[in-house]
Amino acid sequence: MGLSYQLAEFVSKTQFEDIPASVIETQKKSVMDAIAITLGAATLGDGCREMVELAEELSAGGRPEATVIGFRKKLPAPWAAFANGSMAHSLDFGDTHSRSTIHSNSSSFPAALAVAEKLGNIGGKKFLTALVVGSETACRIAMGADINTTSYGFYIPTIYSSFGAVAAVSRLLDLSPEETVNAFSFNLCQATCSSELLNNSDTVVRSVRESFTSKSAILSCYMAKRGLKGFAEPLEGKNGFYQAYLRGEYTKSRVLEGLGRDFECEKLTFKAWPSCFGTHSCIDAALQLVKEHKIAPEEITRIHVKAAQLNRILLEPEEIRKSPTASIIAKFSIPFTVAEAIINGDVTLSSFSAEKYADPRILDLTKKFTHEICEDWGRGRETWAETTIFTERGVFSKMVSSPYGTPENPMNAEGMAAKMRACAAGALYPRSADELNRLELAVKNLEKLENISQLAELL
Repeated sequence: MGLSYQLAEFVSKTQFEDIPASVIETQKKSVMDAIAITLGAATLGDGCREMVELAEELSAGGRPEATVIGFRKKLPAPWAAFANGSMAHSLDFGDTHSRSTIHSNSSSFPAALAVAEKLGNIGGKKFLTALVVGSETACRIAMGADINTTSYGFYIPTIYSSFGAVAAVSRLLDLSPEETVNAFSFNLCQATCSSELLNNSDTVVRSVRESFTSKSAILSCYMAKRGLKGFAEPLEGKNGFYQAYLRGEYTKSRVLEGLGRDFECEKLTFKAWPSCFGTHSCIDAALQLVKEHKIAPEEITRIHVKAAQLNRILLEPEEIRKSPTASIIAKFSIPFTVAEAIINGDVTLSSFSAEKYADPRILDLTKKFTHEICEDWGRGRETWAETTIFTERGVFSKMVSSPYGTPENPMNAEGMAAKMRACAAGALYPRSADELNRLELAVKNLEKLENISQLAELL
């Protein structure tokens, strides 16, 4: 059996009872995280309102099958997935698998929710099973890569997540391993994302990118369900995914080792700050140093950062990272996010506004950043960062390898609840404390729900 088939067999045959309870609990946290972020993205996400309106326009006259979260409307399932997918990643606040540096649920949840509602007979256990195999599939395919590069022209993270969405929908549709391989094939013919987005600060693509993959996953799976044939080896084939996108630079064993026994999707980070995860170790270190040594912004003479090669783009080009002009640049800037944390005591959803970019206190501090890239911090060290603050009364330094929110330094229940409320504050239609409590309770008891519609009606 080839790589694609073995992954497909895992997707097709995994039952709720096969999944450790701790993995299920992590997946439920992911569901809550996804709902919270989508609610906030309705008003805070770049381009999200327009994408929802576009989905409504293009699906006019279609069946109201699935919920658009936070908008009090239903659309045909593929278009609901498109709408929710546009919001899933737009705040850059979603859960992250740090070993593979992807958001493994960002496409899976919008696609799976839409199909579960369309089918109408999906209970909480099956829904959670589908999400787990989707998240695990995305993590596994990403872990197989020997390189993490955008130089070949593709922005790979969202392409990895697209296969996770296919896996989740395949499980809901009870596709066979052969049909799931076909669905992977059809997805390969649709999923893409250009790394040109890195060269364009005003593009909306980075915000709404999961809309495309969420929708295409549904089409891919329904094509397979109709009996249409794809490729025998869509992932590992001579011109399959790994060859086409990574020029054959992958290791099969990392994809398959412990599959079905060791769940990578349990090892997720739940973001404490709404910015690129690569900024988090520096933010965490800065907040700790300021608190421990009572450092005032005005006494800082220099801030020096040591970072992994992967996070070079968060520090360079210096003129852009030190003076961001758009939220997406600021979210991908160590100088900006750390300066914001030091001056205002935190990095929040309100940290990324035009007023902040023009704040002379922040700009004065970003000018004091220097950095060095540690070339030997490769796989497994991508999250490492050492932050050193120089002041008139001394030099203070801290190394952080596992920032707050990682599996090694997990976010507590209070932190998760605070995140939900912070995101929900941006909802198009305000939610009362009672409504949020009922939503949280439904997710907490998700495996007990007889039908996923019981959750959807609260969205």
